[in-house]
Amino acid sequence: MSITISLVSAAVIACSTLTSMAVMQTLENVTGNAIKKERFETSFADAELLRKTLMDNGCCVKTISENEMTVSTTCGILRYTRNSSSEAFHLVLDQISNPDALLEQIRSLELDYGRNVQTYTYQHIKQNLTEDMQIEDEQILEDDSLLLTIDM
Repeated sequence: MSITISLVSAAVIACSTLTSMAVMQTLENVTGNAIKKERFETSFADAELLRKTLMDNGCCVKTISENEMTVSTTCGILRYTRNSSSEAFHLVLDQISNPDALLEQIRSLELDYGRNVQTYTYQHIKQNLTEDMQIEDEQILEDDSLLLTIDM
């Protein structure tokens, strides 16, 4: 008997693009660099994966606590915060110098975070296969989804 598992990064990316859409709507109503300190919802739930994603993108990350980090970018300062580790982070923008570049950077971070989640999930599945299970087939689909067939 075989089971098929599809690891769809697009699903993660679809959720996280809500952040870039909300930021974009806010930036459209901005004159100059007068961005209010608003909190935007994100789908970034894993602090380590978020930190890795930010650092991989050349951001300077300062960890305040398990539930808060500040990020210095060429576009301004981003602050990721949450009330507890069971929640997703919120994004607060500060001192934004280039709104267009910021939006592009947020989109890039969302895509990379989705890929990191997919990689983590794939590794986790492989590590937790029991002795009577083995990966029969792996396929990377056109949308970068990963299709695993596991023989049981």
